[in-house]
Amino acid sequence: KTKRTMSDIKVVPLGAGQDVGRSCILVNIGGKRIMLDCGMHMGYNDQRRFPDFSYIGAGPVTDYIDCVIISHFHLDHCGALPYFTEMYGYDGPVYMTHPTKAICPILLEDYRKITVDKKGETNFFTSAMIKTCMKKVVAVNLHQTVQVDDELEIKPYYAGHVLGAAMFQIKVGFQSFVYTVRRWAGTSPGEFFHIGRL
Repeated sequence: KTKRTMSDIKVVPLGAGQDVGRSCILVNIGGKRIMLDCGMHMGYNDQRRFPDFSYIGAGPVTDYIDCVIISHFHLDHCGALPYFTEMYGYDGPVYMTHPTKAICPILLEDYRKITVDKKGETNFFTSAMIKTCMKKVVAVNLHQTVQVDDELEIKPYYAGHVLGAAMFQIKVGFQSFVYTVRRWAGTSPGEFFHIGRL
């Protein structure tokens, strides 16, 4: 009989570890590295608005991250995606549901107009970068099993919250966990993230 041993799951918040905004969690499971959400903090007008990508590691980020998963279209969950892909250099797979892929670029462009066109800020992504970023996105259906590579498998499930929001089961070999965004009654201002091992 083959003995299975579970490897540790390492969770590193790159943003939103202690506040709401710039949601971005790096999870290492079974030698695979998955980025869960890539959001922007709406309360800052400098580099603090983006997740701290310096924790990812040296060298090309695409060599370090196996995939990015976006749970829903709110900017605190997807707002830094064009920055990460077009300015920081990530060129690997990005997964989100079809409704999220449809709504996400509209919100990104609207926020870009406010930030760049009205406020005159620099070091921000352009309209062309948003379009290029969204071309890299693989839209998935609920309950669709996606084989990212030989070992990494993801599957989205209905999460409520907003149109297209999904919780994702991530599976590597015989280990898996579920990532979801959920609201707790009586808490303020809002969202807490849950990563549970299955």
